[in-house]
Amino acid sequence: MLAQELISTVVPVLHPMDTGAKALRLMNEFHLTQLPMVVDNKYLGLVEEDRVMDWEDPDLLLETLNGNTFKPAVTEGAHFYEALKLFYDQKLSALPVVTRENDYLGMITKDNLLSILAQYNGVKEPGGLLVLEVEPRDYSLSEIARIAESNEVTILSVNTITNPNTARLEVLLKTNRQELQGLVATFERFNYTIKYMFSEELEEDLLKKNYDLLMNYISM
Repeated sequence: MLAQELISTVVPVLHPMDTGAKALRLMNEFHLTQLPMVVDNKYLGLVEEDRVMDWEDPDLLLETLNGNTFKPAVTEGAHFYEALKLFYDQKLSALPVVTRENDYLGMITKDNLLSILAQYNGVKEPGGLLVLEVEPRDYSLSEIARIAESNEVTILSVNTITNPNTARLEVLLKTNRQELQGLVATFERFNYTIKYMFSEELEEDLLKKNYDLLMNYISM
């Protein structure tokens, strides 16, 4: 999915002639810590809540920030993983989407990203969660899939991360089945270590696990 498909046009934009007080009011209203500053449909940068709150006079105009602005953005054709990486690296609450000519198109919010991650990770689908631990050299997605299929289990999503303490690979499997004891037994016969099994996990908890694993993977 591309950045242009995740745009929210509801998020307001700021103008250099707006005051810091107005910016803070809009951020509070929309539950964001950054808002874009735009002039003649050109993106100038993100106004950050912390910086404005440091002003002695909240009625100062945002043009005060000109030449000293924070300007993260993704182009409309970027993959949403690129947006996800920027969210993580820059600690964003929202990310502007622009054209190659820097025309402002809208914002991607954390809610947008979490929604698409939920779709890609199969969170809305019923089923259990299994976390395997393997040596990186032994990781074979085709073998894992074959073992699951032999137990009539469909893998809906796969995420991996290297544990920095053990250097072993953790493989997170979201499946279409709640009952996973048979699958666990088969994996153990193939010498896989079962680190966790969650057969009746709440959607929110599962999404957070997948999100955290993906964030850690991207930051490596």
